[in-house]
Amino acid sequence: MKRTHSCIHPTVTFFFGCLVVCATGCTKPQTDIGLGLQPNAELLDVSIIDTLTLSLHTVREDSLETSELSTGLIGRVFVPRFGWVEAALATQLRLSAPDVSFGSQPVADSLFLQIRWTGDMYGQSLPQQFSVQPLANGLDIDSAYYSNQWPATTGEEWVVEGSGPWKIEPNDDLVVGEDTLAPQLRLPLSVSVGQSLLELDTATFDDNASWTEHLPGILVRHTGGGHGVGALDISSGLSVMRLHYHNDSDTTFYDFLISPLSARINLFSHAWVGELASLQGGLDSLEGSDKAYVLSASGCKTMLRIPHLESLKDSLDGDLTVLKAELVLPVDEHVFYKRFAPQDQLFVLMKNAAGNNVSTPDQTSPISINGTYDAASKQYVFNLSSTVQGMLNGDLAHPELYIVSNRAGISVAGVVLEGTEQEEGAHLVLTIGH
Repeated sequence: MKRTHSCIHPTVTFFFGCLVVCATGCTKPQTDIGLGLQPNAELLDVSIIDTLTLSLHTVREDSLETSELSTGLIGRVFVPRFGWVEAALATQLRLSAPDVSFGSQPVADSLFLQIRWTGDMYGQSLPQQFSVQPLANGLDIDSAYYSNQWPATTGEEWVVEGSGPWKIEPNDDLVVGEDTLAPQLRLPLSVSVGQSLLELDTATFDDNASWTEHLPGILVRHTGGGHGVGALDISSGLSVMRLHYHNDSDTTFYDFLISPLSARINLFSHAWVGELASLQGGLDSLEGSDKAYVLSASGCKTMLRIPHLESLKDSLDGDLTVLKAELVLPVDEHVFYKRFAPQDQLFVLMKNAAGNNVSTPDQTSPISINGTYDAASKQYVFNLSSTVQGMLNGDLAHPELYIVSNRAGISVAGVVLEGTEQEEGAHLVLTIGH
C-alpha cells in the first residue's frame, strides 16, 4: 500500500517557528539542565557601574626624552587655550665621506643649512627669524637627552646678518635661480665659516670622531617674529649643511649630513596662558573638575585617579572580576580651530616601581586599548580592563594613570577634555563580575 505524505506550507512553518522562539526567548528558563556543568562558586553576578568618582589633574611635563627621534621641529606657535610653544633642534653634522680633500687653494663660495620639511606644520605660517650657532660641547648618540636640556653654544652666529625672515612652507618646492629644490628650510650661513672649514687640518676629516671633536654640533632655533612650527626630516640623510667651493681645477660642493647616526635633540619651551598660566608660576597641577588638558611638545598631560575604587569590595560581595572597563574622555569641541584639529590618538601611561613612565597592561592586551579620537561622538574611549583589575588587586606600584599625546616629541597638538563635573564629562564605565 502506498503511504500518503502530508506537507505543511513553508510560510506556516516559518511563522510557527517565530512564535516558538519568541515564547521561549522572552521567558526565563525553568530548567536546571546545564547548570551542573559549572560550579556555583563560578557563577558571576554582573553589575554595571558608571558612578565611580574620577579625579583629573593637569600636570606640566617636566621633560621628555627626545633624542634620536625621526622628526625635528622648529619655530614658534600659539596654541589656543594653551599658549606659546617654541621648538628647536640641536644636532650633530656628520661627514658625507671621510678623508675629503678640497684640492689646491680652495675658496668658499657659499654655505647653506638645508633641512627638508616632512610636510607637517602647526599653526599659521608667518615669516620668522632663525639662528644657527655651534654647540660648545659634544653630543653622544648613546646618551639619552631630554626636551628641556638646551645645550650651550659658543655664541657665534652663523646665519648671515640681515638675511631672512623665512616662511615655513612645508609642501612648496623651493626655487633658487633656475633650480627647483624639494621643500626645505634653507638658511644662508657665513661664507667665512665655510672658508674656515676649508682651511682646517686635513686630519680633521679623517673620520667622524675627529670631525665632531672640532664641531660638536649646531643649535637651530627661532629668534624672533613670525608664527608656525614646521616638522623637519632629520633621519633620511637628505638634510645637510652644504659647502660650495672652488679650487684651482674645479667647482663643487661638500655635504655635512644630519643622518640617522647623528646625535640630536628636540627642544621645547612654553609660555602658558589662561588657567594654565598657574603652571608657569610653579603650581604642581591644575584641578580638572571643569577642564583637563593634554599638549604634545613636552607640554602637559592629565593625571587620573580612581580614589574610591576599593570601596567596590565593600559594596559587592566576593572576589571582583573586571569584565570591562571603559574610560570615556569627551572633548571640549569649542576649542578646536582649523589649524589645530583634535589629536588623532591619546595614550595612557602609568609609573612603575622606579617611578618611570611605562605602558599599562592593556597596551599589550589581546583586546585593543583604543584611545583614537571618535569624531562622531567627539570623545576618546579606552579599554582599561586589565589595568583596573590590577588596581583592585593591588598589583600596581602607583595608582595614577597619565593621559598623554601619542606624538609627544614630534608634534605640536593639544586637546581640552571635559572635566569630571561636566554633564557629559569624563567618566568610567565598569562591568564587574562578583
